[in-house]
Amino acid sequence: MRERKMNYDIVGIGVGPFNLSLATLLEANKDMKALFIERKPKFSWHSEVMFKDSTMQTSFLKDLVTPLDPTNKNTFTNYLVTKGMFYHLMNSSRTAVTRYEFEDYLKWAADNLSELIQYSTEVEDLKYNENKKTFEIKTNHSEITSRNLCLGAGPVKNIPEEAKPYVSDSLFHAKSEQMFKLNLTGKRVLIIGAGQTGVEIFKNSLEGKWGRAESVTLTTGRNTLMPLDEGAFTNEFFTPGFVSEFLDADQKNKDILVKDQLLTSDGNTPHYLESLYEDLYLDKFYLKKYPTFTIAPKRWLKNISKGTEGVYDITFENLLFNKEESTKADVVILATGFRTVLPSFTKGITDLIKFDEQKRPCLKKDYSLETNLPEENKIFAMNMSRHFHGIADPQTSLMAWRSGVIYNSLTGTNHYKTRPEESNFCQYTSF
Repeated sequence: MRERKMNYDIVGIGVGPFNLSLATLLEANKDMKALFIERKPKFSWHSEVMFKDSTMQTSFLKDLVTPLDPTNKNTFTNYLVTKGMFYHLMNSSRTAVTRYEFEDYLKWAADNLSELIQYSTEVEDLKYNENKKTFEIKTNHSEITSRNLCLGAGPVKNIPEEAKPYVSDSLFHAKSEQMFKLNLTGKRVLIIGAGQTGVEIFKNSLEGKWGRAESVTLTTGRNTLMPLDEGAFTNEFFTPGFVSEFLDADQKNKDILVKDQLLTSDGNTPHYLESLYEDLYLDKFYLKKYPTFTIAPKRWLKNISKGTEGVYDITFENLLFNKEESTKADVVILATGFRTVLPSFTKGITDLIKFDEQKRPCLKKDYSLETNLPEENKIFAMNMSRHFHGIADPQTSLMAWRSGVIYNSLTGTNHYKTRPEESNFCQYTSF
């Protein structure tokens, strides 16, 4: 039996860090009726690839709210104080925390915001009622209407076409349930993709986290295992000042710059690469405990086939020597990232949304989609604007600032300071 229809000013669909950040700001506004719905039964964040040595690539001060409102109760600092861990972390002299520490912080914040969040709730239908000027959302156990939406369901797994026919318990994307029941004992393991997730799976496989493999191979199309570019001037790309300048650039130039900035966002944590290199050195020349391992750069996946005994034959193009190479594997793990697309539940409103020539949704400066809707009805989008707002969009670095921009747009106020008061050292609009 469905619950009676409830009316909201904004409904956020998907509860990850980004919508959690927005919920943190909206909680204090008693004039704004908000709800955030999540299909999972409880909060979790990349739990499939949450390893002991997984470290955040951004400072813990770039949390849900600190850059915008450091006095808010849901800051990482208050989490430390509340848990009695403040001095312990300070004494560790770390500038970054592990991902499981940050996930625990997010769970703590989600618990604080429980009155705004509804779990185990999946969108079955989404439409726009032109007469009532509201979005009508049918979920698995309720009907909801809202003046505005905020899409935060996250990107979808990027699975190469060659791999799609074989997705199974022995060939799967890294962000899959198979990671929880993985057994690599005696197996030939192939990891495709050497971003941070791929490298972490490689390292943990060598260390026997899922049993001792026979061999572990890591492949990447890149020139080598590339470090994250985290220099001081590079980090200006992850500031409100840079985004404010970037917004006014021509879209063609935006696309070129975002492509050039790849390693500022998708590179490997430098100290993790150094640790991995040291481990490989010690094992190769002294310890000799690891299974056989191979790191194969400049390889591009060309074909996959599966034999009668469940063994995969994988063909790669060697981009340096312009030749094809083949290998065999019992388990293939795809660390191939994600694609940013509109969630499938938006099909009922897709015709209201404007897209560019590359079929990407068009956005406005306030992170709302360009639509044919009245100004009073907005669809905000989290993590769908890398092409328009810049390289920082998928990262946690500016999530608090973005939430402030959305909050101000929703309320028609300048409640939060979102315009940079001081310019960056690198200026793009004028000398």
